[in-house]
Amino acid sequence: MKTLQLSVQGQVQGVGFRPEVYRLARDLSLVGQVCNNRTGVEILLQGARAQLDAFVEQLPARLTSLAVIRSLQTRWLEAEAFSDFRILASAAGNDKPALVIPPDTRPCSQCLAEMSDPDNRRWRYPFINCTACGPRYSLIHQLPYDRPYTSMAAFELCSSCADEYADPGNRRFHAQPNACPDCGPQLWCADAEGQRLEGDPLALAWSALQQGQILAVKGVSGFHLLCAADQTAAVERLRARKQRPDKPLAVMALNTASLEPLVELDQEARQLLQSPAAPLLLLPARSSAQEHLAWQQLAPGMRDLGVLLPSSPLHWLLFHEALGRPRGEDWMQQASPHYWVATSANLSGQPLVADNDQALQQLAAIADLWLLHDRDIVTAQDDPVIQAAARPFALVRPGRGGAPLHLPLAEVPCQEGILALGGFLKTSSCLIRQGEACLSQYIGDLDQAATCERLEASVEQLCNLLDTRPRLVCSDLHPDFYSSRLAERLAREAQIPWLQVQHHHAHVAAVMAEYGLHQEVLGLVLDGHGLGEDGQARGGEVLSVTTQGFTRLGALAPLSLPGGDAAAREPWRLAAAVLQQLGENDRLEQQFAREPHFQVLLKVLQRPGLCPVTTSGGRLFDAAAGLLGICTHQAYEAQAALLLEAAAATVSLPISPPRLWTLQQGELSFWPLLAELAGWTGSREEGAALFHAVLVDGLSEWLVQMAGKTGLQQLVLTGGCFFNALLRGQLIASLEARGLQVYFPSRVSPGDAGLSLGQAWVAQWALQEDESRLHERLSYVPGRAGSH
Repeated sequence: MKTLQLSVQGQVQGVGFRPEVYRLARDLSLVGQVCNNRTGVEILLQGARAQLDAFVEQLPARLTSLAVIRSLQTRWLEAEAFSDFRILASAAGNDKPALVIPPDTRPCSQCLAEMSDPDNRRWRYPFINCTACGPRYSLIHQLPYDRPYTSMAAFELCSSCADEYADPGNRRFHAQPNACPDCGPQLWCADAEGQRLEGDPLALAWSALQQGQILAVKGVSGFHLLCAADQTAAVERLRARKQRPDKPLAVMALNTASLEPLVELDQEARQLLQSPAAPLLLLPARSSAQEHLAWQQLAPGMRDLGVLLPSSPLHWLLFHEALGRPRGEDWMQQASPHYWVATSANLSGQPLVADNDQALQQLAAIADLWLLHDRDIVTAQDDPVIQAAARPFALVRPGRGGAPLHLPLAEVPCQEGILALGGFLKTSSCLIRQGEACLSQYIGDLDQAATCERLEASVEQLCNLLDTRPRLVCSDLHPDFYSSRLAERLAREAQIPWLQVQHHHAHVAAVMAEYGLHQEVLGLVLDGHGLGEDGQARGGEVLSVTTQGFTRLGALAPLSLPGGDAAAREPWRLAAAVLQQLGENDRLEQQFAREPHFQVLLKVLQRPGLCPVTTSGGRLFDAAAGLLGICTHQAYEAQAALLLEAAAATVSLPISPPRLWTLQQGELSFWPLLAELAGWTGSREEGAALFHAVLVDGLSEWLVQMAGKTGLQQLVLTGGCFFNALLRGQLIASLEARGLQVYFPSRVSPGDAGLSLGQAWVAQWALQEDESRLHERLSYVPGRAGSH
């Protein structure tokens, strides 16, 4: 008899790991024990050497799809004899947690089958789950992941659920959120006054949707607002109440068969939609979508439609109710005629609502009916969003099912306790500990007090869950971002250094962190705005980046930005500046004289010192949209770029576009293209297609020349402009055809939601520098005179 100890780290708690260890040990006639601890899972096994070797060999294949082993260490021990195999209570201790926080996942097929079986005790129970599925991160107060440390602690297991929990042969063996109608969370409907309504809550909810009402639904990690997607009046009412006049709305369908008439689906998109994370995908809409949806109210002017499938048992049951409560499992695979708008439940610009009282208060002017339950949401998370209209896919918003993201930093010198706070838009936070980056869910834009408060709460929660105190905090270079001010405050309060990282440096560094790139790379960043060290607004530039820093190699030709931030909201200003610089004064007067601030804008343009400039890729899109009359005023971020892309997608892009760009001393200028668009006499769609084709052509040649001059063949593409599927797909194909090795983020967003990872990666390497050089880079050093 030998005794073998296995110490396992990774995503091994809350994913059915210990039950599978138990079953495998019993199958191999091994005795011993397994328990969670603060670093992962510890296993003690006794038995014949052949069986012990078989256990180590077979364990990876026996695990659920959610389990991920990052490290497995073994050693032989002298230990007391065991008589059987047991799962012990979680061990305490003072070890730093090396745990991967388990994500929330959609219900598995077995739970859905039980939920649809009238003879099963969980028939139509909206909180069904097992060790392979269900809520995780949204419930957790602290680690290790055990029921007493979650919001399920308020619900004591009944005898039947307790038997399942203790039975090694049961799917719910040690399933921490296990519950049933007798002992678990309960569902009810409430009116605007918060009064519970009599009757079956699912029947009441379906009736409200049929009548064109707006339903607030408490899901796994936050509230959705639902309404019938085929009722024009209902969608218009939702837009008016939510103060969201133009931004596209997503549609929830029962299954991929139901999505066939709506969007173009391939196998990869199907798999993603049905994956445990159940993300929202942006896919090209079919013309037949207009026959099933109130299309003009859902996605005005768009090519793509956001679609998602049910992410919780409750959402599945709403479809079950709408279909007349069918028996068996067939209904889950058959196409359904029911489609619902599904959008995050919040006031415009505010964080996602997750609390019952908060929902009744904040959504009082939006919802007609509230579908509530009494399981508290500890951590609110939005739906993850993926732009899937071209390969490679682009992660627009990290969220439920994919956050927090645990990313091992391969071959990076291990530094403990680096905290990064991101930028201003689409903020996330990131904490590095034990050679791993833990990237939070999407927090939001820091232009609202509530979002700023959520960022602070997210930082505190991440540090507490991982029991890690920051030793350095980093942020964007921009001094006016709330994240920068928070970083400085945290640094002063904890007396730790504060490092500010240039915006585009962080963008490229995030991709280097994801792929483990340590050698020098080229990086093209195309986005809306990033403050340079010189105080200038940047947004389209090529960098060479190493672990030691970056060098700016080139940038887009500058555009005038009359009115500063106002120009980003009103593309007509950029178009007017282009026309004025081209000497097209008659056309300028003809197109924009009716704008309220036209005369003021003319005076600003005539005095260049009053008008800032930018190299922004995002503003280049805005200028083109303004010149073509596709969008002159934006109701939401990137509306002009989205409408420009949608227009271009309706016609074929020129295969060999004219060379409407110039390249001199590293500066790529699209002024010839803008001049062409300024006098454009063709259709808007053809103008938009020309813009995209010339853009890809110019960028491709620019980057190939940069690679030739520097000898660098590895290229990072990143920045929010790459959410554009036409640009992303065609540019990557062109560059790869010309021999460059292109890295585009897949697990991390190319937008600002990935900035915190890049900031933390830069800080990780900066800490390897000698103290004098490091202090030169820090914005705050405890005890140093002159730290700002």
